[in-house]
Amino acid sequence: MVQLNEEQQVAVQHVEGPLLVLAGAGSGKTRVVTHRIARLLEGGVHSSKILALTFTNKAADEMCKRIERLCSHFVSLLTCCTFHSLGARILRESIGGLEGYRNDFFIYDEGDVGQIIKDGLSSLGVKGDKKAVRSIREEISRMKNDLLTKEEFSGSPLFQKVFPYYQKRLKDSNALDFDDLIYLPIQLFREKPEFLKIYQKRWEFISIDEYQDTNRSQHLMVKLLGQNHQNIFAVGDIDQLIYSWRGADVKHVFNFERDFKGARVLSLKQNYRSTSSILKVANALIKHNRQRVSKELWSEIGEGEQVGFYYAQDEREEARFVLEEIVKRRGRDCIPLREFVVFYRTNAQSRAFEDLFFQHRIPYVVVGGLSFYQRREIKDILSLLRVVLSDADFLSFSRTVNLPSRGIGKVTLQKLKLLSSRQEIPILSLCRKIISEEDKENCLRGKQREGIADYLRLIDDLRSMVKEGLSPGKIIKRAIEKMGYLQLLEREEENFEERRENLEALVNKAAEWEEEREGEPSLSFLLEEISLKAGMEETDEEDTVRLMTLHHGKGLEFEVAFIVGMEEDLLPHANARGSESATEEERRLCYVGMTRAKRFLYLTSSLYRLMWGTPQVMRPSRFLKELPRRYIAKL
Repeated sequence: MVQLNEEQQVAVQHVEGPLLVLAGAGSGKTRVVTHRIARLLEGGVHSSKILALTFTNKAADEMCKRIERLCSHFVSLLTCCTFHSLGARILRESIGGLEGYRNDFFIYDEGDVGQIIKDGLSSLGVKGDKKAVRSIREEISRMKNDLLTKEEFSGSPLFQKVFPYYQKRLKDSNALDFDDLIYLPIQLFREKPEFLKIYQKRWEFISIDEYQDTNRSQHLMVKLLGQNHQNIFAVGDIDQLIYSWRGADVKHVFNFERDFKGARVLSLKQNYRSTSSILKVANALIKHNRQRVSKELWSEIGEGEQVGFYYAQDEREEARFVLEEIVKRRGRDCIPLREFVVFYRTNAQSRAFEDLFFQHRIPYVVVGGLSFYQRREIKDILSLLRVVLSDADFLSFSRTVNLPSRGIGKVTLQKLKLLSSRQEIPILSLCRKIISEEDKENCLRGKQREGIADYLRLIDDLRSMVKEGLSPGKIIKRAIEKMGYLQLLEREEENFEERRENLEALVNKAAEWEEEREGEPSLSFLLEEISLKAGMEETDEEDTVRLMTLHHGKGLEFEVAFIVGMEEDLLPHANARGSESATEEERRLCYVGMTRAKRFLYLTSSLYRLMWGTPQVMRPSRFLKELPRRYIAKL
């Protein structure tokens, strides 16, 4: 095989028996997996005998395309898919081996599953709000991914009552949930060994990419399918395990030699992506983790520039530094914007960069998420503020009148809209009229009238603050508190902490805006500026700076990478406080970000960071102290 180093060739030439390839960042692991499968095909193994597993459809498609390019005439019956796709295929053929199941089943999405749980709660006389539904859904998923029965799983009392109803509804509907796609094949293999033998014989060579990300059920599926021939070719890297919250378990890598008798372990250490300076900094960082297999990445690309470090006064100065470096590198080194990435730990951190990039006409895209001003919680608060400034904004009224629920449904909203148009008065004026007089149009029932009255009191309270000349930041903070919005999110929404941080960033935005404006800051001017940014069309151009969380960076690479917000309680995140294993995962996350950079890596930290509009002194991240100074250039 050409274009393979010595370690890669050893991996590619491996045919029979279990092999674990510890592939460091940028070491060409996908190349090794695809070349090894191509070599099996060229060596006479029929494509139908090979199973290649990965974690996303995109990765599976890319793997298939690469193999086809290497030996297109051999791959027609190759099975290259995700774990869940594999499970679905097995069940389509063999689910009849389990009592009460048919192979023409449906796969329910999360919306369908949530509705069944909600119905189950209702049957018990329990209110099925989003928080309760989500909690039980998580328990069901955890039980199935850990391959436990209802009796073995120590779930909540409510789970124990709802789960039988949930499973019966699925069976009655001839439906499966997403977790069943692995849970049920393993149940089938355990109860009916004759079915397991069929699939063991079908796939005699199994390759698994990103092996460190396997959970318990995925790991057992691999063990069962490969227990006779033991031809398991697993590729992964403990140092890039950043999904333990999804069930990924580092023990599967550590126990590989125990799980598969006679297994060999091979490390790929040569990096083809980054300069030596970047790798030396990344190596020094990850060495502080105890849960790892020791390896040191190296590169022949050259020493390259030192890793840049900038200590900013606050997040605005941090964003300005990043902008200036992008402009400088783009001009001096002719690097296109698509080769720049800004990594942060939480989505709320994107706001300062979005504001500044918009101001200076630097095109950007938020990868893996909505732009800051398009996020639901931000739009909710901004809509409420628009109602505060205008009686006639029906769209904002309809968005916020049920935050929290006031019993104003779509039919009632439509009636109010038609009545407002017929009487030619603004929607809020109409509501005041209805509340103060008899409701001759019968638009509102008793509870709805009380709800509208409560909503009007909220609007009037916020309007009085505007008249008093209070700052926009204080008004926004008051709006969030007065409407009980944080409690609403905690009760009804997923990702509460992330949404809370986004609201905090909105308050911080207002505080910064007030500081930058001369004279009396105006809420209406602030909303106008935000509307201009929110209304900016998402660019589809390739040449845009990427903004993303560190979790979204895995598998990507860029000429220039910035890791911003390297402070305690940000990176490592506050959620990791007091937990060594969680702190190690945060360190791996930082390591993944560092090893995305090809030529230039920048790290930034701030002395102050706004928290709900108030500057708070931040402590530099402990990770910064773990880096070798000789490879760091203070800027």
